[in-house]
Amino acid sequence: MPVEINAWTISAENNDITKKEFLESIFSQANGYMGVRGFCPDGSKVNRFSRTTFIAGFFEYIKNGVTDMVNQPDFSPVEINIGDIAKTSERITLDMRDGSVTWRRRATGCDGRITDIEITRFLSLDDFRLAGVRVKVKPVNYSGTVKISARIDGDVANLPIADDQMIDNNETVEMWGAADVWADGSRGGVSVAAAVSGRKTAAAFRIFTENISNAAFTPELGERSAGVSAEFNVCKGVVYTLEKIVAVYCYRDSPDPKSAAKAALELPESALRFDCLLNNSRKAWEARWRDSDFIIRADAELQGAVRYNIFNLIQNAPATPGVSIGARGLTHGRYKGCYFWDTEIFMAPFFMFTNPAAAKNLLLYRVVTLPAALSEAKKFSLSGARYPWMSSDAGREQCQTWDTGDCEVHITADIAYAFGRYLEITGDDEFFTTAAEVFIQTARYWLSRFTYHKETGVYNLLFVKGPDEYCGVTSNDFYTVKMARHNFLLAIEAVNRMRREFPDDWARLSKKISFDSEEIAKWRDAASRSVMRRDPARDLFIQDDTFEILEPLDIAAYKNDDRPAYQKFSFDRLQRFQALKQPNVLMAVALFPNDFTEAQKLAAWEYYEPKTLHDSSLSFGVHALVAARLGLREKAAEYFRKAVFLDLRDVMGVTAKEGLHMAAFGAAWQALAFGFAGLWADAGETRLDPAPPGEITGAAFSIWHKGSRREIDIDFND
Repeated sequence: MPVEINAWTISAENNDITKKEFLESIFSQANGYMGVRGFCPDGSKVNRFSRTTFIAGFFEYIKNGVTDMVNQPDFSPVEINIGDIAKTSERITLDMRDGSVTWRRRATGCDGRITDIEITRFLSLDDFRLAGVRVKVKPVNYSGTVKISARIDGDVANLPIADDQMIDNNETVEMWGAADVWADGSRGGVSVAAAVSGRKTAAAFRIFTENISNAAFTPELGERSAGVSAEFNVCKGVVYTLEKIVAVYCYRDSPDPKSAAKAALELPESALRFDCLLNNSRKAWEARWRDSDFIIRADAELQGAVRYNIFNLIQNAPATPGVSIGARGLTHGRYKGCYFWDTEIFMAPFFMFTNPAAAKNLLLYRVVTLPAALSEAKKFSLSGARYPWMSSDAGREQCQTWDTGDCEVHITADIAYAFGRYLEITGDDEFFTTAAEVFIQTARYWLSRFTYHKETGVYNLLFVKGPDEYCGVTSNDFYTVKMARHNFLLAIEAVNRMRREFPDDWARLSKKISFDSEEIAKWRDAASRSVMRRDPARDLFIQDDTFEILEPLDIAAYKNDDRPAYQKFSFDRLQRFQALKQPNVLMAVALFPNDFTEAQKLAAWEYYEPKTLHDSSLSFGVHALVAARLGLREKAAEYFRKAVFLDLRDVMGVTAKEGLHMAAFGAAWQALAFGFAGLWADAGETRLDPAPPGEITGAAFSIWHKGSRREIDIDFND
């Protein structure tokens, strides 16, 4: 078993080179501002793109109109020279209480000398522009000399990854121009500017030591790197410590990131020492865990897996407004770091109930990019605001496949849905007037996106792709129509409430957007007469216009594990099978629990669940949630385990290659909170309707609702 999971720690033996990339994904660290993959600070650099460090929302053009999340200067590197090594054994541990990762290694030299090495890294959750790396060296059976160096490595590049999951890329892209490097005594750093935009980043370091009193630091400067090194005498059994404290600033923080980074390290030594900063970060983590922990009465492994899911949501939540969470967070450059519906539908609900301020930050990204969404709609000759399927910092479409980028349009309604849920859960009246504009502009988009058919008097939604991406481009996708209808209703309610409760704000907004009162009647008409196919005989909602004429697929004959079917079939072939990549009708059932009868929910489950391939990381958690609400305990438990262990056990076999799956973490939490605990909020109230799996006998957690914190403890045996 490659990863050992305990209630608060994740550990692994790091002695198998074939597991290297997998472990680097699992032990990724972040603090909402920056993130690093789980590579050891003193690990060898095999190329310029794999030891990735990211800053949230920092994108740069790789070609005309296309961006990539920028691989930042690597602030981690330390090197420990103890001579030629014959063998090593290493264990990695993540402590989820403070976000630190520790590598403990015993190295045996070719000359028989044994050295114990401990390296710990953390990214501060307290002061998110600070990070620390601490090296402890203990000569076990000898006295002699050791050399340690520490540096910032700005010689990095990007390896853009194609949207098509079957295409590999080996061509790197240079993202940075010339570097400004400096080193003096125990300090140094690197400042760089992006080659196209000129956006700047600076990373500075300061070194502290213990028991290393007989060495002077020597500057080591390269064209794109800056560091210092020291060689010193060591005695058997004594622990020698080097602390590297790092400050990272970018263009969003200061017009002069270099000066800002250097200034951040001018505090008194006592305030910058490793233990002090880590303790401050731990306190910040404690505060987050108080509101976010989900304690289950189950074995330690399952509890630890639940916490690991929550831990990654916390550490990838933006530290500042105006940015969002990419599909892989800050753990990998998959999908060019872009933001999808994953954020609003799968991750945001967790924050709405545990950290409303973070949820608001996520929504503010969509507010900031509303002008871009208005432009996107115009590009498609449509009205209102059309949010792109894949977006980076500027909110422009980054998807390079036409069928997805042009046709998977449900994200616009997904965003409106998230705004609605946030207002329902938080009661944030101050934010409502901002949200109203989003509701109205997105409703305008949908009215122009539907096609009215005079002969039948209905509105068709033509040439769309729903959450089930294997369906191909179809018409009247159930999920998309359902979400668009809801978007219309949110807009109608917003206009009425603005008129009633915020007349002055409404006067300004209606003038700004040239609102016509007749729009409400048009939205109401489209909401009531848009096509949502249902077979009355089966009381079954049909996924789209073509689903039931597709070729049946014997799933068991072609899929005997959880690896995706697109590794066996081309997407072109898959779209002609009656097989789902992930839930579609059941996705709507999960989001609107009050809009379907129990018979309709069960009919949808019995029809679609056996046809679902679960080739999306989003699928397992949603199925666990719906199964729990239906009282299908065995299925709920089966799907929940796949959701919560998705990355930790590499269920789909892609964690090494693609990084961690942020939306799957959110879906697993929703299965716990909305499924097993039965939590829901609407009509100004919250309610609980527990439906537990057998292996969990109880749960304790807290939620925020309308500005008040509530603690919940459920005994599932009652």
